[in-house]
Amino acid sequence: MELAVLLALLGAARALSTCRSLDLEAARRKRIEAVRGQILSKLRLSSPPPAPESPPRALPEEVRALYNSTRELLRQRARLRPPDDPEEYYAKELHRFPMEPLGEG
Repeated sequence: MELAVLLALLGAARALSTCRSLDLEAARRKRIEAVRGQILSKLRLSSPPPAPESPPRALPEEVRALYNSTRELLRQRARLRPPDDPEEYYAKELHRFPMEPLGEG
């Protein structure tokens, strides 16, 4: 009995509410469209450019090898570099600038 009364009151309260439920997916789509419009505006385009018709070509083996060797070299350098000293972050010297005029006193 109590549950039925509670459900009836809940239904009546919803009927009196003037608030609309928030559709998060619609808000997300609107935001994406707004960002897309801003990007097109910055690029001075009225619409997105057409997608390329041909599939992207495979990278030549020389380019792939150069990329992989550079990436490996950077990893090795990062491993060999000594860890950063937190004391190097802060200033070593203290400078004092008096802001009041020298006077008697």
